[in-house]
Amino acid sequence: MIRRRALLVLAAAVVTGGLLAAGCGGDDETAAETRPVSLILDWFPNVDHAGIYGGVEQGYFEDEGLAVTASVPSDPAASLKQVGAGRADFAISYQQEVLLARAEGVPVVAVGALVTHPLNTVLVRADRGISTPRDLEGKTVGVAGVPSDRPLLEAVVRSAGGDPAKVTVRNIGFTLAPALAAGRVDAVIGAYWNVEQIELQREGVDVEAFRLEEHGVPDYDELVVVTSDDTIRDRPDMVRAFLTGLRTGQDWAATDQAGAVDALIAANEDLDRETVAAQLEVTAEILSPSDEPTLTVDPAEWRRFADWMTENGLLRGPLDVGEAVTAEFLPDDE
Repeated sequence: MIRRRALLVLAAAVVTGGLLAAGCGGDDETAAETRPVSLILDWFPNVDHAGIYGGVEQGYFEDEGLAVTASVPSDPAASLKQVGAGRADFAISYQQEVLLARAEGVPVVAVGALVTHPLNTVLVRADRGISTPRDLEGKTVGVAGVPSDRPLLEAVVRSAGGDPAKVTVRNIGFTLAPALAAGRVDAVIGAYWNVEQIELQREGVDVEAFRLEEHGVPDYDELVVVTSDDTIRDRPDMVRAFLTGLRTGQDWAATDQAGAVDALIAANEDLDRETVAAQLEVTAEILSPSDEPTLTVDPAEWRRFADWMTENGLLRGPLDVGEAVTAEFLPDDE
């Protein structure tokens, strides 16, 4: 989420757009038949984007008549405003951010879920005697300073009968994984169980994750596909085509994981192949769920989480959640 902004300025140097454009067919005739589509990522290319790169590398977007170009933002806080103002067709963002933006009058809508459950987690060192969230009492938890850090942490601690007031919270900025690895804190919130947990374990740091939706926090979509009110009104067929290509890409990435790793490495050479493979192995099920159609969004689930945000002071004022999310443009289930 916002915790990643410090990395994005450096990550913007990744030549994502060029790599994606290169994957969209070869000859001028094909290019003339495709409609250019711009997509702003939430971060530099990583395992959560396997379906996007699969959609391009395998030609699934091209099959829908689209030439997708992705870019890495220097400030993801501005991405939703760019989409709302029509300066980009789509963005990958976060359910919380979409709800907050909509409450502020930014005309953006989530039309699909890239990742259908929380990735954010309370990550704890296994050598600190923390077997349940209640054991965080008397311990120090590092946070990045994101407004949702404390409400989420408090919900997790309370779910196990603990007292959040007995937990020491330390703002350590965007150094969550390094601080945990060095033992400067006992736990962190804001790290992802499919990214930082895997990285730390591969570095020999024994950590465990308390998944938010399993410990007192309503389930929510971690990463969502966002477009604007104007795009939905003026180009609904393009929205459907994009989601169709993305769904096929997500399903392919979960099935052909070796191919998906190749596509990600081609997009971001800084990624470690073995680490990405391990990350994709645990991420595949939420990219392409076995129990529901890929990219599914549930407006009722969004309302429950919006209520939770309101109860915890993260949302203020009236909000029509139905204007913030829609499942209308998802491909028909096969």
